[in-house]
Amino acid sequence: MNKRKFEFAQELNRQMQEKKFSKVSISDICQSLSCSRQSFYYYFDTIEQCLDYFVKESFKNQIKEDYLISDVFNYFDNNSEFVKICDSDEVARTIFWDGLFHYTKRLLDLIFTKNIVEFVALYAEQKEALVSFYVAGLLEEAKSYVKNGFLPNKDKCISYCKAIMGSGEATRETIARFNR
Repeated sequence: MNKRKFEFAQELNRQMQEKKFSKVSISDICQSLSCSRQSFYYYFDTIEQCLDYFVKESFKNQIKEDYLISDVFNYFDNNSEFVKICDSDEVARTIFWDGLFHYTKRLLDLIFTKNIVEFVALYAEQKEALVSFYVAGLLEEAKSYVKNGFLPNKDKCISYCKAIMGSGEATRETIARFNR
């Protein structure tokens, strides 16, 4: 991770604590960091790219392959203010949820590839469809969790998501049907 690039992203996050994402400007960020706009543009083309970078870096640090479902909900609990701030602005909300969708999809694809032999034999389109299906279910529950003020409790949400995913054997059977 590039330290200077992350400083811009952190400053954007700090500014979002004070005002909506749509009200934060590149000039605000640069003024706060005492640097030129060219410095910002060295790393990012837009302020949206800066937010996207910050979101993805925060996922990388907190959502891991081994505990994907629980890590997603732990992320919401540990970053509830940031999530609420993103959710209050249409552009930031889109960047946040799209970023989480793609990041989670990449991790689930990795999990399936490592653990389910039949998954590797699928066509790319089949893999995409399966992984997207499971991630969409997980993120619908996560969105509901955020919209309902972080209720019901995290453990109930995790249990529900595990039910959506099914047991490892149920997932293997689903993938095996795609191979027929």
